[in-house]
Amino acid sequence: MGALKKFWIVAIWCVLAVTAGADKIGQVTFEQLGSYKLSEDELKFNVQSRSGDEFVPKNIDADVKRLTATGSFADVVAESRHLPDGKVDVTFKLMAKPMVQEIKFVGNRKFPTSDLDQEITLRAELPLNDKNLRESANKLRRYYRDKGYNEATVTPEVKSSGKNSVTVTFRIDEHLRLKVNDVTFSGNTVFSSWDLKWALATRHSFLSRFFEIGLYNPRELELDKLRLRQKYWTKGYLDFKVEDIKVTPEAGNPEYVDVNFKLFEGKPYTVDKVTITGNRKIGTVELERRVLLHHGQIFDLDKENQTKDAIEAAYAALGYADFQCRAVRHPNFQTHLVDIDFELTEGIPYTVYDVNIKGNKVTKDKVIRRELVIQDGDPVDKNRIEVSKSRLMGMGYFEDVKTSTANAEEYGRKNVTFSVKEKRNYEFKIGGGFSDVDSLFGMVSLTNNNFDITDPERYFQGGGQRLRLAGIFGLRTYGGNIDFTEPWLFDMPLRWDLSGYWNQVTYRYWDEQRIGFRTALTKKFFDDFTSVSLGYKFEQVNVYDMDNSATALLKSERGRDWVSSPSLEITRDTRDSLTDPTSGYLVSALTSVTPKFLGSSNNYYRLESKGIYYMNFLDKALIWHNGFKIGTIASFDRDDPVPLYERYFLGGGDSIRGFPYRRISPVDNNGWNIGGQTMLLLTSEITHPIWRFIRGAVFVDAGSAWKNSYSMGFNQFNMGAGYGLRMKLPMINAPIKLDLAYPIVMNQENCPRRLQFHFNMGFTW
Repeated sequence: MGALKKFWIVAIWCVLAVTAGADKIGQVTFEQLGSYKLSEDELKFNVQSRSGDEFVPKNIDADVKRLTATGSFADVVAESRHLPDGKVDVTFKLMAKPMVQEIKFVGNRKFPTSDLDQEITLRAELPLNDKNLRESANKLRRYYRDKGYNEATVTPEVKSSGKNSVTVTFRIDEHLRLKVNDVTFSGNTVFSSWDLKWALATRHSFLSRFFEIGLYNPRELELDKLRLRQKYWTKGYLDFKVEDIKVTPEAGNPEYVDVNFKLFEGKPYTVDKVTITGNRKIGTVELERRVLLHHGQIFDLDKENQTKDAIEAAYAALGYADFQCRAVRHPNFQTHLVDIDFELTEGIPYTVYDVNIKGNKVTKDKVIRRELVIQDGDPVDKNRIEVSKSRLMGMGYFEDVKTSTANAEEYGRKNVTFSVKEKRNYEFKIGGGFSDVDSLFGMVSLTNNNFDITDPERYFQGGGQRLRLAGIFGLRTYGGNIDFTEPWLFDMPLRWDLSGYWNQVTYRYWDEQRIGFRTALTKKFFDDFTSVSLGYKFEQVNVYDMDNSATALLKSERGRDWVSSPSLEITRDTRDSLTDPTSGYLVSALTSVTPKFLGSSNNYYRLESKGIYYMNFLDKALIWHNGFKIGTIASFDRDDPVPLYERYFLGGGDSIRGFPYRRISPVDNNGWNIGGQTMLLLTSEITHPIWRFIRGAVFVDAGSAWKNSYSMGFNQFNMGAGYGLRMKLPMINAPIKLDLAYPIVMNQENCPRRLQFHFNMGFTW
């Protein structure tokens, strides 16, 4: 027998012998010493040795390490006992750490102990856990950094407080919360220092004493480097870099620091060659039409990104869901020319196999699907998916909408999933406020934005309808209304609005009461931005309680009138948001007629138009909007005046600021404002950020109301200007506007010329 053969026989016998004689684990038990005992399940979770497994000493050692790593034990020992039947019982002896009797915070002056206690995971009446102790200290450090206390230190201390118990103390040295005093730049010639400051997050704010803005944050400085680089790259300065950042405490005031950015600008690069590679589905000539960078132009990072987006949009429309476009720049540092190659990775085209809806426990499936612009069999278009997501969020039913795509079983097909998180349907609100329009008032409302009038079994929920019941009571106005909206009448994209109301308003010299209803059908035409609305209003208007000193002509306006008025309105709205617009425009034209043959007390008609345009600057830091309203109301017989309750009154926070509410209009012999039959209102406002949900606003309003229809006199123009705050509190949907304005041009009789304060809640335009 050869030597090699003998070797293998011996080796095999050895393995068999070892295997046959391997011990098995009998019982695994835990002996816990100390006053606190962990559950058996928690202990078993941290060991891998089980009854019936082979007894391997190194595995037992690994279990000891895992139990020790939990941080709950001061000592862990494993003992093994060999039994006559060949099994081995394993016992883990555990000495629990001392109990945490008390947790203290020392040195915290800026934040109360109750706030800090919520940040930590360590808890009293439980054993001291090293892992939780480290984690708690790190969370406190992070909490202070997030609040702007970058130099704060947190030191945990553990001291014995009796038999088997300890007291944990977090010693905090808060140091100063550094604020930014001034930001300067050296080496900048392309942009002014003022322009560069607006690109940074690190900047001075006079509100830093009161709010968490204008604070020095070292981590934000690194991001500011990227912001500056991106700004310079839009002008072609590809060699730009921030060479150094110096942070210097202000002399005599160590709480403030001055920040200086040392810049190297270099020279601008000119585009030489632009190429597109990797494209097979779409021809190069067609793609080149989407390229915004051309030979001889100064390089612009914004145009490069816009080109990538345009190319990706072309492929997205064809279903290339995995498409990628990468811009590769080849700069020549000597000639300052740059070649740009747009490298495309097309992938394959996908079509939608199935559109899935998840998370809608209340909202009916069809209510969601009818808003989607992507359906089964469509190309997997990222743009359509995003538009669908935006439309679902715009419905107001959901807190969040998430989208995802996944490969289907069929090649070249994908499933598209929309996961929604529903809001509460019924919302009850009670509150109050003050404005220069309504004075002091209280309000109560019950709203369901996902109502279903046809489904009592589901508690009238999930149909996508809107129902609102509201009541208001105050010093000037009180009343109630009920509003109902069906956005898809007969399952068609036709919106139906129906409102019933009873309102009572006290004006300066008389009271008005309106009881009635209005309804409208609205349909979109051409695109999602243009709509036509056909409406009808029927109401009874009562003018009463008029001052005894009124003229005979004005007293003739007292009494009850009937108003039966159909209307037609055309609107185009391209604003990027209905509540916080930063770009786009809104224009509309309205005509209504109120004839006696439909039950009205008078014959007259109305023509109105309005528009507002939004633009933004410095990455939406500044938002500027300009708007107008113009209207006239006239009787069928031009010699007859229109009713008092239909005339135009301007002035106040919702029209021309700087003038009292409804004090801009023609006056009678007593100097009373009696309203006009023609109106023009112009406004311009620019807002800037102050802190989180607070913005400042500089504004100017101008306009007037004239006595006769189709008649204006610019010598009667009025103008007010001022400054205000715009606040959108998280718990309130409507914005709060605080304005201080002064009438800089006044041509209104019997109107005080003084500073006016305006408070309003809601959307004026």
